[in-house]
Amino acid sequence: MTIELKGPIFKPQNGNIEKICVFFHGWGSNGDDLIGLAPIISKHFPEMLFVSPNAPELCDLNPLGRQWFDIADREKGIDNPFISIKNYIKKLKIDYSLTNTKIFLFGFSQGAMIALHYGLRDEESFGGILAFSGSLISPDRLSEIKNKTPVMLVHGEIDEVVPFSEMIKASKALEQNGINIEKYSAPNLGHGIDDYGIKRALEFMKKKIK
Repeated sequence: MTIELKGPIFKPQNGNIEKICVFFHGWGSNGDDLIGLAPIISKHFPEMLFVSPNAPELCDLNPLGRQWFDIADREKGIDNPFISIKNYIKKLKIDYSLTNTKIFLFGFSQGAMIALHYGLRDEESFGGILAFSGSLISPDRLSEIKNKTPVMLVHGEIDEVVPFSEMIKASKALEQNGINIEKYSAPNLGHGIDDYGIKRALEFMKKKIK
C-alpha cells in the first residue's frame, strides 16, 4: 500500500529554493526529530529547503512514534516504503523544478538504512547520502544499485543500538560496488549525532553540491 508522506518543513528565509535536504528519522520517532538540524545546516546553505517526512507506519512498540518498516522483518520490510518515498521526492522535484543532484538524503538510524536503500536504487544519482548510526540492509542485494550517489557514513564508536561494526561492513560492501564513500568514526559517542559529525556532514555536502 502506498501512503502519501507528510511532515514538517523548514524553508529558506529568502524564499529562494535551489537545493533540498530530505531527513529520514529513526525508528519510534517522527519528522519533528531531525528538522531541528535545519537551522544549523541552513546557515551554510541559505537556499536549501529542508523536509522531514513522517514514516508511513505506526511504530510497533511506541504508539506515539513512526517506523519505516518492522525491525523484526527488516530484510523484507525495507522495501515497503519505497514507492511512497519515490512519489514524495518526485513531487518535490516537480514543485521546485529540481533534479536529484540538488537533493541530499540525510538519515539517522533506521532512517539511515532507508536513505541508503532507496537512494542507491533511484534511476538518477542524488547530491549525496548522509547516513548516521545506520546499517546497510541486505548487502547481498547491491546488484540492484542503479546509481553512484556518494555516501557519507557517520557512526559512534560506542553505539549501543546499532553496533559500530555495521558502519565498517557497510563501507566495505559499498566500496566493493563502486560507491564513493567518506566515513567518520565518532569517539565516545553512542547512538546519536554530535556537533563534529554535523561538521563533517557539512564538509561533505559542500564538496558534493552542484
